[in-house]
Amino acid sequence: MVTELYAKWQDYLFLTREMKKFLFKQDLDIFLSLVEQRESLQVTLEKLADNDYYASPEGKDLLLQVQQENKKMMTQFHIAFNRLKKQENVSHAYEGRLNVAGSFINDKT
Repeated sequence: MVTELYAKWQDYLFLTREMKKFLFKQDLDIFLSLVEQRESLQVTLEKLADNDYYASPEGKDLLLQVQQENKKMMTQFHIAFNRLKKQENVSHAYEGRLNVAGSFINDKT
């Protein structure tokens, strides 16, 4: 059971790293697919939970790696989110200017 648990956590770690990579590439479709896979894996991990393994040096090290990668991924998520928000704001600003220009042209013709 410990080897299965370790393997599942390695899969979780891999998915977390991949999520970060696809956020950086701004590929949100693949990112969301990875989120779903990781959520499914999380359910399995909860069923396999082994407190003795988590208390062992190997378990602590693995969980620390997962926490660090998750933190990096969340940082990348916030960067991507802010970038998309900025792009949306710029888009709305241009739409507003186009509407004003269109109204001006329509009024003068």
